[in-house]
Amino acid sequence: MKTNSTIWVIVLSFFTFISSQAQVSRILCGDALYKEYLNQKYPGFKESYEKTLQQISEQVKNNQILKTNTTQYTVNVVVHVVWKDSVENLADSIIYNQIQVLNEDYNRLNADTINLRSIFNPIVGRAGIHFNLFQIIRKHTNTLFNVNLLSGGMPNQMKYDSLGGSDAIDPTHYLNIWVCKIQPIMFGNIQLGQILGFAFPPNNLSNWPSNSGAPDIREDGVVIDYRCFGRNNPNVLTMGSQTITIKGRTPTHEVGHYFGLRHIWGDGATLGNNNCTGDDGIQDTPNANNQSNFDCNTSKNTCVDTNLGWTTVDMPDLIENYMDYSSEDCMNMFTQGQVNWMITTLTGPRSGLLNANSITELNQSVNFQIYPNPAKEEVVIYSSEIQGPMNVRIYDISGKLIQNLNVELMNGKAKLKLNELGEGMYMLHLINEKHSKIMKLLVD
Repeated sequence: MKTNSTIWVIVLSFFTFISSQAQVSRILCGDALYKEYLNQKYPGFKESYEKTLQQISEQVKNNQILKTNTTQYTVNVVVHVVWKDSVENLADSIIYNQIQVLNEDYNRLNADTINLRSIFNPIVGRAGIHFNLFQIIRKHTNTLFNVNLLSGGMPNQMKYDSLGGSDAIDPTHYLNIWVCKIQPIMFGNIQLGQILGFAFPPNNLSNWPSNSGAPDIREDGVVIDYRCFGRNNPNVLTMGSQTITIKGRTPTHEVGHYFGLRHIWGDGATLGNNNCTGDDGIQDTPNANNQSNFDCNTSKNTCVDTNLGWTTVDMPDLIENYMDYSSEDCMNMFTQGQVNWMITTLTGPRSGLLNANSITELNQSVNFQIYPNPAKEEVVIYSSEIQGPMNVRIYDISGKLIQNLNVELMNGKAKLKLNELGEGMYMLHLINEKHSKIMKLLVD
């Protein structure tokens, strides 16, 4: 029978780490603690998860996914707002904004791409994942979602109606995100830190040992503290006397875990310095011996690493990466290696997300045009190669479906009225029996 000795090591390491930081409460992702909790709850989880990561690594090495991604993937998202106090019941506008941030970050459409140091331009990646907000579920609760370091318990009550939370919606085919208040980490009366979120890595896989008790599919998804969901969130998050900048990047980070990514420093130690022995399994990311401290320290170069595949020069720590603990206004990129890893995960262990006609191959040989662009009252869809019926889905930048129309291309043309659309950027998804393409439309 497994004991709690490992979790006690985490507790003691965490307490030592906090003490070494002058008793300052820490803001952190709960990834390491959550995986240990899962290994406690489901014996064999850690071994099976490592096997899954090794399989994905081999697929990436075999170049099964190209670095230039020409496929658009759509992931449908269900957001559960589980709230106790009214401030936790986030407005729809905040949820839409967070979906917009995910769509920007995973498609390299974020405005702060200009802040990336030029030395890392050769490895910038675009995942091509479009997040579609399928449903918002709101649940009032009296439950407190506590992290219990002594028992190794991570809060999962928010995922069950019967425990004061909200049951997941078909986690095989939908990304479920629970937004709630995660209580601070306490050691007696001492507040050690605050977890901003945690994510379930790929689970229920074919490589699981028989009768190993795979993780419960009802718990699959991402949990985010309500204070760091959406960059237009009015709630303030503090660390000691410091106010933390929130740009919606915590969900970007946690969804990265959901797609199998590790922290940029490789999690070589549970907390603190890993002596450059940890590796995230991604070849093009420079090693680091520690996470950033919610700052943007461009002078940080903690490991000598000249075997990156794309350069022989020792690179500084990649603090701009979404999988670090850098300031949210510093994060702005995934690498090509990380993109390959996520797409391999999405088309492999998490391929159920794509089964309901949500994967769309971009046929680059088909010539589609939309004009005028920018447009005001009307736009023309044109193709010299396609005739007949076509479905047109119009999404706003947050991923919300605005219109779902059926049109007929006569002589290669179809007109769309834009009367119901306000000013802004939209995505047009053009679909017929053989072709699918997503194009940008600016309405002014």
